[in-house]
Amino acid sequence: MTERTTKRDVVIVGGGASGLSAAIFVARYDLDALVFDGGCAALRQCAHLENFLGFPGGVPPETFLALGREQAELAGCEIVEDSVVDVARTDDGFRVETRDGREVETRRLVAASVYDDEYLSGFEGELDAGRDGRTAVDGLYVTGWLADEAEHQAIVNAGDGARAALALVRDVRREEEGLWEEIADYYYDWTVPEGRYGGAAFEDGIAELVADSAPSDATAADERRMRERLRREHLALEIDDAERERRAERGRRLVHKHVEETEP
Repeated sequence: MTERTTKRDVVIVGGGASGLSAAIFVARYDLDALVFDGGCAALRQCAHLENFLGFPGGVPPETFLALGREQAELAGCEIVEDSVVDVARTDDGFRVETRDGREVETRRLVAASVYDDEYLSGFEGELDAGRDGRTAVDGLYVTGWLADEAEHQAIVNAGDGARAALALVRDVRREEEGLWEEIADYYYDWTVPEGRYGGAAFEDGIAELVADSAPSDATAADERRMRERLRREHLALEIDDAERERRAERGRRLVHKHVEETEP
């Protein structure tokens, strides 16, 4: 690695609906994520986006993308306006090179840009992926128009990006954090009202899940560790009424900022 090469947990190539959606999900898991946005998202071809849930009168594509970038950055993701020109394998992942001379090494890469996909030329024949975006190449995920059964619809591509990101997060949980298969897969990104979890039924459910998923060589200490991990994760999803209102107000303010900027 040269002095000008940086390292990231995840690099996402493409700043359209699928790439930004993937960025939000991986960043919210506290992975160090970087998006390279070359400015050629397919959505930019649209005159007005009218079929994305939550925008009753439609939304200009640029406003939609600006909202997506704001949300990804709020989650902790860095977005750089630059195009990826090459991706090469390394011993523990990938080396990404850009048009402007940047070099980044990463363990995992999400390919979400199809119009300038020459950066994937070294992976010809290896990009077939299921709905979860996983490819035959360890650590490489594809989404949006690069995925199988892709639809030319922004809302579907956003969902595909989220699905690929969830697969990536679950792989991190399994391969890097040492969680058992079913425990690693038992991850969802949401919040719940305070008091949703806890109590005897909650504890019994966790105990049952851990017992049913334990490998044959698991020790009592291993099972305790898994139960405590699940307990912490669930309780961390709870937010009280004051926090709910704070987040709601923040959301209104940020949406208004971008919508106001587009008003005549």
